[in-house]
Amino acid sequence: MSEEILRRFREIEETRDFFIVGRKVARVDALDAVLGRPIYTADLVTGRPLYVVAVRSRYPHARIKSLDVSEALQVSSVRAVFTHRDIPGVNDAGSLIPDRPLLAINKVRHIGEAVALVAGEDYEKTVDAADRVLVDYEPLPAVTSPFEAMNPDSPRVQEDRDNVVTHFKIRKGDVADGFRHSHVVLERTYKTQAIDGLPLEVEVAYSFWGEDGVLNCISTMQNPFDVYNKVVSILGVEKSRLRIVQAATGGGFGPKSDETPIDVAAYACLATFKTGRPALAAFTRSEAMTVQCKRHPFTITHRVGVDKSGRLLAWKALLVEDTGAYISKGHLVIGRATFHCTGPYEVPNVWADGYCVLTNNTMAGSTRGFGAPQSHFAAEMMMNELAEELGLTPLEIRWRNMLRVGSLTATGQKIEDPGLELCLMRALEASDYERKYLQYKKMGDGVVRRGIGLALLYHGNTLGPEGDDFATVLVRVERDGSVVLQTGLTEFGTGAITSLVIVAAETLGVPPSSIRLERPDTLAIPNSGPTVASRTTPIGGRAAFDAAVKIRHAIASVASEMLGVPASGLEFRESRIYARDNPGKYLGWKDAVAECYKIGVELKAVGYYIAPPTRWDPETGQGSPYNQYTFGALVAEVEVDTETGVVRVDKMTAAYDVGRAINPLGLLSTYESGSIMGLGYAIMEEIIHRDGYLLNPNLQTYVIPTTAEAPRQIESIIVESPGPMGVFGAKAMGEIPVVLPAASIAGAVANAVGVFIRELPLRPDRVLKALER
Repeated sequence: MSEEILRRFREIEETRDFFIVGRKVARVDALDAVLGRPIYTADLVTGRPLYVVAVRSRYPHARIKSLDVSEALQVSSVRAVFTHRDIPGVNDAGSLIPDRPLLAINKVRHIGEAVALVAGEDYEKTVDAADRVLVDYEPLPAVTSPFEAMNPDSPRVQEDRDNVVTHFKIRKGDVADGFRHSHVVLERTYKTQAIDGLPLEVEVAYSFWGEDGVLNCISTMQNPFDVYNKVVSILGVEKSRLRIVQAATGGGFGPKSDETPIDVAAYACLATFKTGRPALAAFTRSEAMTVQCKRHPFTITHRVGVDKSGRLLAWKALLVEDTGAYISKGHLVIGRATFHCTGPYEVPNVWADGYCVLTNNTMAGSTRGFGAPQSHFAAEMMMNELAEELGLTPLEIRWRNMLRVGSLTATGQKIEDPGLELCLMRALEASDYERKYLQYKKMGDGVVRRGIGLALLYHGNTLGPEGDDFATVLVRVERDGSVVLQTGLTEFGTGAITSLVIVAAETLGVPPSSIRLERPDTLAIPNSGPTVASRTTPIGGRAAFDAAVKIRHAIASVASEMLGVPASGLEFRESRIYARDNPGKYLGWKDAVAECYKIGVELKAVGYYIAPPTRWDPETGQGSPYNQYTFGALVAEVEVDTETGVVRVDKMTAAYDVGRAINPLGLLSTYESGSIMGLGYAIMEEIIHRDGYLLNPNLQTYVIPTTAEAPRQIESIIVESPGPMGVFGAKAMGEIPVVLPAASIAGAVANAVGVFIRELPLRPDRVLKALER
């Protein structure tokens, strides 16, 4: 009977009219953020901690011949120096693959790799002591090109594995036959750069022993349980002896889900574990930009065949990804990039090879977008060049090939969602694309020229084949009727956790303001999976719904007796519980809660959800790697100064299929912030390596968009085509808006000046060189 009631509650919730979902709801932390109330890690430091400073490699590749710490230990405030020999557990700080030591053993493989740690009572003196650690290096040849690294004769970056660590494939149809029947065949190569996710707050961790003998670590991060499991292993302690708590976190963007949060927590914890003293480890900006995982640079070569009408017949793709000296998430990023390499278009014959390659450059990882910005840039530019060759407009070639209901993706997955067509139609209407495209094309000469670009997107949701896609959320109701929600999914500026509050409030029939969030804490909650891949709303929302339904069931069983109404006939709304067929018969929420406490009914539940497994064949790439897709269309309008090469983005019109708009205000802020981040990727941001050395790990020479570079207008359009997996039909959205700006802006530049620029970013010098050609 209990399971039947729970099932009925779920059916009612998923088919009812919403009274909170889809409405304007302020972020749960909005007022606190504006008033400066969030407590960040550095705000929690008390007393006189030990400062932990890393000694880092000055070479991109070198053998460590000897390491002398004696001079550092003579500095008055220094209390300890640690090398790999002082690690009590396993010397491994790789986020997924155990290929990366916390402290180098006998070799360094990239600039800035940690060799030793110095712990001291005075920060400036500890920094000085770190400079006094004498490391005798034997420099080795650095392999900095992924193509050079793929050569079998090239030195191995890691001695126990090939430089090519992953080879993803797609084999669909007969590509040779498709090319034979093609009217036009084009081959083009596109290049994208490394960038830093650049969270405003650098990595920082504070550790101390609790009175209960538990080592506490408060830190800035996206994935508390990933950090927890690694630090437990590094220290070699029982899991019950470590507690990881996420403090307010000033930005994530992917780097704080990779290796550096493990590093900084392990540095602090190791110092506390060895000395018994509280310890603080915090990166400098230059240090963070050196060792944080970057967005992978890609080189993508497409060879594509079309018939006379512009219908795609064959697509051959080669994707080469530079993941740096350690794998991090590179083996997964190349998978997503390869799955999406033909863009949101139906192609009967596809042959694609994606390679993740080790080099002696700094690491790349899961920076926002996870391979999709690189892949979509190349695919969308290819479509623009095909259109030019055939005498079609960019819209015409897309309209003839775009994924519709019944279409098959490159992996052979059937599309059952009209989201892409809906997004395109809304974006075209709002931007007046067709008229402007022809107008700008005819404008001819002039110093400042205008252009408009169009790009389309499909994005496999959440983890798919990248890992177990689960979440847990704890919900409890206090005696006064207030609700507490806690999860290991984290808030780091996105506002996504507000969606979990909205889901719980909708299900329990209480206002979001009555729900209080508690910080992620590994001692208080079960593992909730990583806060990555835009999972929080669709997957975490399902777990929040599950927990809330369980509590609703418990309260309904009591309210049913009090009202004399079957539990399945009760409605929960506006802090009341009433008979669905007789709304005048009701109880107040607080009255029902009080009765539950009086008779001993527990009002605490752990919600859990795991996405259905995805299936695909790694030898052919055929199958369904994702349970659902987000679709989108972006139109960018630009001005190009042909004398200076400066590209100015004037307007963006963004239409994305969000499935169900759980939190529309949050979505609009995601659209706008992601669009500007994508603009930076398109026209200015670039991490520059030269022979393995990093040239610009600072905010003087690494340029990001400011309000001066932001578009005059970003028009955000919410399209709703509910998906089968996410809570109430919601789709992934956190990463989506960063994917298309580069492709759309590059297309707009081509419309303005008649030149296709195939390498990012669209710097002034690059634009001028293209115009000269």
